Order: sequence, then C-alpha cells, then structure tokens
Amino acid sequence: MSTLTESAIRSYASAQSFERGREYYQSGAIYNTVREGSTLLAECVGSEIYRLRISLDEGGIQSANCTCPYEMGGYCKHLVALLLTYIHKPDEFTERKTIPALLENVDKAALIVILSKLADRQPELYDWLETSLPVATIKKTDSQSRPVSQVSESAWRKRIKNILRPNRGYYDDYESAYGVAQELDEIVNAAIDIMAAGDAQGAITILIVLLEELSDAYEMFDDSDGELGDSADYAGETLAEAILSTDLTEKEREDLVSRFEPVAENLVGYGIEDGLNLVQHALDYGWDTSSEYIDTLEAAKLNVLERQGRTDEFLALCQLNGQQLRYVKKLLEIGRMEEGIDAAHQFSDPIHVLEVAKSLRESNRLPDAIGLAEYGLNLEGPKFHLATWLAPLEEAQGSNEQALQAHLAAFAEGPSLEAYKHIQRLSGERWQQMKPAQIKILLQSNRTDAIIDVYLHEQEWDKAIALAEQNLYSYNLREKVADAVIAHRPDWVIRVSIKEAEKLIEPTQSKYYPHAARWLAKAKQAYLLSGRMAEWQAYFAQLKTTYARRPSLQKELKKLA
Repeated sequence: MSTLTESAIRSYASAQSFERGREYYQSGAIYNTVREGSTLLAECVGSEIYRLRISLDEGGIQSANCTCPYEMGGYCKHLVALLLTYIHKPDEFTERKTIPALLENVDKAALIVILSKLADRQPELYDWLETSLPVATIKKTDSQSRPVSQVSESAWRKRIKNILRPNRGYYDDYESAYGVAQELDEIVNAAIDIMAAGDAQGAITILIVLLEELSDAYEMFDDSDGELGDSADYAGETLAEAILSTDLTEKEREDLVSRFEPVAENLVGYGIEDGLNLVQHALDYGWDTSSEYIDTLEAAKLNVLERQGRTDEFLALCQLNGQQLRYVKKLLEIGRMEEGIDAAHQFSDPIHVLEVAKSLRESNRLPDAIGLAEYGLNLEGPKFHLATWLAPLEEAQGSNEQALQAHLAAFAEGPSLEAYKHIQRLSGERWQQMKPAQIKILLQSNRTDAIIDVYLHEQEWDKAIALAEQNLYSYNLREKVADAVIAHRPDWVIRVSIKEAEKLIEPTQSKYYPHAARWLAKAKQAYLLSGRMAEWQAYFAQLKTTYARRPSLQKELKKLA
C-alpha cells in the first residue's frame, strides 16, 4: 500500500486514461472488488462489463489485465479506476481464498454434486467440462507408446461451432470479430494444455477442427482489423508444434494433409498465410535439419522442446540460433539464476533486458531486476518501456536519483506531462538548470498534446493558446486550453467558445447541440469572470430568438439560463 500512490498510478497510464479512470472511480463503476492474497479482482461497468485483475508485490504493480480491447499504451481507464478504488477505499475489497485453497478439503463426491448443480444453472458449463477434462484423463498404454487420446472431435466441433454461430446478438460487427477471436484463442490455449499433458494427437484434432470451422465461417465476419486472421495464425503455429510433437504414421499424415489443404487454400485467399505456412513446413520437413525451412520452424521446435522438458536440447538450440532471450529466461526458470543474470548483462537490446527484468521480479529477485534494468538504461536502442517500468520501482525503493534518470530516459523518447512533473519533482533544486533541456526535447518531439499540457502546467497561457489555434482541426485541444485558461484569458475563451458553438449549431443536427451548449457554458463563465454579464445576456437572448424554431436546441439553451 505504501508504494501504491496516485503518482505511481499516473506513471503507468496516459494522462487521458488516468483522468477517465478517475471519472470511472468517482462514478462508482468499479464493483465486485476482491483481494486474493496479493491479487486484486474486480469488474467495471463501461460500454460492457469488463473483468480486471492486478497482481501486486513489494515493488508495487507486478501485472495488470483488463478484458477491454484497449491498446493505446499504458493502463486502460478501467485499471486506473480499480487502482484508485484500492488506494482510497481498501475496505471495499473482500478478502477471499484462492480456488485451490477453497477446494483443498472438498472430497470428490461433494465436488461432483457442486459441479452438477452449477451445470444445471449454466448448461454451457457441461460443454466446457466435456472438452476440458481430457487434460486430466490422458493415459499412456506403456512408456514407449503414444497416449490414448481422450479428445472427442464431435464435442470440440460443437463447441467451436457455437463460438462461430451467426447472430449471437451481443456484439456489433467490429466487436464480433474481436470477441470471437478471443474465444478461439481460448480453444487454441486448451489445445496447448492437452499437448503439454502429452496428447499431441488430441491437440491436432482440436486445431484442425478449429481451422475447418473458421474457414467455413470466416466470410460472415467483419475482420477488417485482422483479429480472426491473428487467431488463425495462432492456431496454425500451434498445429505446427503439435505435428512436431508426435510421430505421425504415413496414413495419419496423409489424412491430415487432405483435411488441411482445402482449409489453407480458402484462408490464404483472405490473406491469412503465416501460421498456415508453418503447418505446411512441419508436414513436409518435420525435424529435418537439412531443410531450407529450418529457420522458419525454429520457434516451433523450441516450444516443443520446452514443453517436453528436453531442457539441454532447448538450451543448445537457443545458443545455436542466437536465441539469447529465451536462453536466459530458461536458465532463470530452472534455477540457474546467477548464470542467467550474468548472461542477461551481455544483452545489447533494452527490450530483452526488460523481459528478463520482469522475469526476475516475478521470481522475487527484485534487487536483481532493478540492477539489470539500470544496466539496460545505458544501452543503445528504444528504452521508453524499460524506463517507465523501472522509474516507479526505483522510487518505491527510495532511490530517487535512479528514478530521476529513468524518468529522463522515458521523457527523451516519449515526452508527457506526467514524466515532466516527475522530473520536476525529483530534480529538486536542480530543476531550473535542467528545465531548458527538457523543454527543448518536448518541442522537438512535435507532440502537440504533451506540449500544450506542459504549457498549461507552467501557466504559459499565451503559448498554449497559440498552439491550440495552429491546430485548427483539433477540437479537443482547444477545449482543453479553454477550460484551463478561462480565468486567465477570458476574452479568448469567449471568442473561441462562441465560434465553436455556432459551428455546431449551424448544420441543424440535434446531435451536435449538447456539444454546442458545453461551449456556450464556457462562454458564459468567461463573461462572468470578466465582469461582462450584460454582454452575455444580450448575446444569449439573440441566440434564443434566432433559433426559436429549433426545439431540441432550445431545450439545451434552457439549461444555460
């Protein structure tokens, strides 16, 4: 709790996400709040219901996930709202046991009764159980043979058809592709679990059914953002791994080829190729080291070796192919920590440094994680994500100078008001000497939003106004500046607010009237602050008279009276 502050949360999110998250928090959008040990769980009311999960450790936030499709960098507004709820209203979080702890003393008979009652209430649970249980029931006839697959092709086909069925009713076209893709990815993940349990043939069955059904249904969806295409690639990559994980008989290989080829031909027509090409290479060449496609299958082979616990072969293949990141992460995973940390200090890519630093943190080696990240800040290459990850950790440890250096590195690549304020705060008496260099970086970035944010923060009202007026098509920028300078430059706010309001009124479209009223409210406040209420009243009376025959507009104007 001591390291989780509003300042720390701001460093994880964009300024816009933080402010929207604060609004969500203040409106009570976060509910069903739970704490399981160091994990926070909740739901958030947005355009739909989103599920949130945040893991904490002594360094603050270890990981954070939300089911929304936000991909604009940093934490989404829903995660911000949850974190603000946690630091301001911790008593609202119910302490509960994890599922394993809750069920550890429940016998099999009682658990069957519980699941049966649950399945009566939620019939879809049966289909989920039917396709999930094979992971727990895979059996081998002897140590040398393949396991007897418990996978039911008909059950999985039914489940996949249900995901792809048309007119599901709760997605629009864009979200349909996104939501369906998520569910298909869950099917692929289930196939991976079955493969990891030793049943590669069962995984092949699931994945070929998925590709067949997706091929048949693909044209029904708007996949302009490529979500379903990505799912098809993911399924193809995993199918290639499954093929490499088992010795197919010649008959099995021929049957698989006959099913795969028409699917591939159809999906390639939609521009989906990468994962399907891997399947073809796996079918044609397998583990043949003389194949010209050996590099193409490199990642798949490493995944197979890792999944099968063939650690020495995995490490050797990593070194042979220059896969240093995977090599180091495997060393850490198997407990060869010092060897892995030493190897990571030979990295030349800050992105790889960040990956290993995160792994060290997850392994409760926070000092080593911080030390490696500090090394990474001195490397060439993009360091923004490394720096923004490291800065709050340094500050949480009381290492303010190191936190300052991290914020400086982040600001150099991605200037923002939040980073600027962190630098200003941490630099203390040195700020006036450091400020010109940061302003130069800011201006050279051409990030108009960030420049205006800093101008407003520094109360450089006229500079902010000039920049807002240069960006004629940025409605949000002008509104942001108007809100900030209303008490300092009311004449400008009056002029720009009336201009914007009249532009919105002119098209005679009622959907614009609430926005026009918002601008008029700014004008009214600016007139009030400048002691010119008589001018406002005269203008407002004329406006009502001019548009007396627009009832929707009159309704909005009435709120301003």
